[in-house]
Amino acid sequence: MSRSRQAALLARHLSEVTGIEVELCYASGARWIAMWADGPRQEEMRVHLDTALAGSGYVDMRDREIDCHRSTSGRAWAARAVASRREGTLGPAIAEGAAHRRSLGVGMPRPGVHGPTHTHEYYALLRYVDDLCRGTAYPERASAPEDEPLIGQLLAAGTGDRANTGGSTVSEYDMATALLAAEQAPADSPAELAAVRVPEGDR
Repeated sequence: MSRSRQAALLARHLSEVTGIEVELCYASGARWIAMWADGPRQEEMRVHLDTALAGSGYVDMRDREIDCHRSTSGRAWAARAVASRREGTLGPAIAEGAAHRRSLGVGMPRPGVHGPTHTHEYYALLRYVDDLCRGTAYPERASAPEDEPLIGQLLAAGTGDRANTGGSTVSEYDMATALLAAEQAPADSPAELAAVRVPEGDR
């Protein structure tokens, strides 16, 4: 059996084990990359991969260098942010992250001509939710049924026409802007996460 055929069978096996689509793509030399969206964390996929390679079905892939890479979707970003907000951990994490940035003397990117100056809170929010996505298995899944409406609102707030893609896509930058605006709103303001558009060059 050819190595390419074994790679295809290995990808199918990983897809069956994890319940998500896994691709095993040739990179160069002895290097291959296992790629998937949502699904298990990278270290969990590594365990599945090592277990499969220890068996007798994929012997020609054992001497290959197989990297694991999980992409993060807009849905995953929204689901993790909304769950953290409901659990009451989002606000404190933003405050802590922003304070840490200030204590380190982290400089702020130069603002665009037409856009607002982003704050340390904005960048702390982006990093915190990115970390949540990386550390969560199947991050697209809502952590609670009541999260679904706000996930939908946050995705809507982050959806817009992008000049560089020629279509409508979800931006975590726009979602972060909307989420931060909601976090900083007065306590008696509506809970909806409204779109707050930021020009692409100012993110």
